[in-house]
Amino acid sequence: MNKRDRFYAAISGLETDRVPVSLWMHFAAPYLSGDESAERHSEFFLHYDVDIAKAVSDYRRPLPAGLNQIQTVADFEKITKVSVSDPFFAEQINLLKGLRARLGEGWPIIDTFFDPIQLVLRRSGFSTMSLILDNPAKARPMIEAATESMIDYVRELKKIGIDGGFYSTRAAATKDCSQGFSDSEFNELMKPYDMAILTEMQGMVRLLHTCKSHLDLSRVDDYPYEVLSWADLDPTCPSMAQVRKANDKCLMGGINQARVIEQSIDEIKHNIDCAIAINKGRNFILSPGCTIGSNVPDHVLQTISNYAR
Repeated sequence: MNKRDRFYAAISGLETDRVPVSLWMHFAAPYLSGDESAERHSEFFLHYDVDIAKAVSDYRRPLPAGLNQIQTVADFEKITKVSVSDPFFAEQINLLKGLRARLGEGWPIIDTFFDPIQLVLRRSGFSTMSLILDNPAKARPMIEAATESMIDYVRELKKIGIDGGFYSTRAAATKDCSQGFSDSEFNELMKPYDMAILTEMQGMVRLLHTCKSHLDLSRVDDYPYEVLSWADLDPTCPSMAQVRKANDKCLMGGINQARVIEQSIDEIKHNIDCAIAINKGRNFILSPGCTIGSNVPDHVLQTISNYAR
């Protein structure tokens, strides 16, 4: 199988010649153009010969001129829809086009983007979270504007032929997580907007990444997606075995992104063996549970890539 065949067979639950592998990290690229970032991404993907070219998103949604952070409820009104021509979106699109030009049609290319609240907080600062949770009605127009921006962006991705989107949402993170949501907050501020974006993504491969710790994955039971990603080796999260019993979708995981830098080669191999065995070698993509650290040494990444083969 080539990389594209292997990826699409895995997400469809079909037999593959081996388990597909995905690795990604941040490349300190926000000051680079999209094409320059594509060069860094491509070097990494080609060097480790992974099966999925998953682009990270290092560009940040802009705040209006004169606003450095969201400090008051009145600031919510200043957050409006962002055009796909804005450098925030445009450079990421150039990155994705650059990946396709460098890697060709044989590689599945996946973009990374975030739920609407994350989209705002990643530029304003996560201290804004409490202001949003204390004033949900006032925050909704801002969240709606961010959602509309993402929907337009998804439409652009479809035009350029990207295979799928790795949609990172904190919807499943409970209040035990420092950046989590109560059930009522989830239903009011997360689910409607996640559903709108995921519905717009139909026709692409939707890789749903339930980010953070202390997850309640039952919250996303009715979310539309093809692949589920989460930190399966985080002790506060459901394990791969627990999720596999209840979920027939393609699952991603098996690499402990938080500890892999300090694990022995045998420990890494053991985790890979367990994940493949739980999934019986099908309907599974070997990957970290979230972004792997840029300080992870070469021998660790080579072990993951080579051992999976």
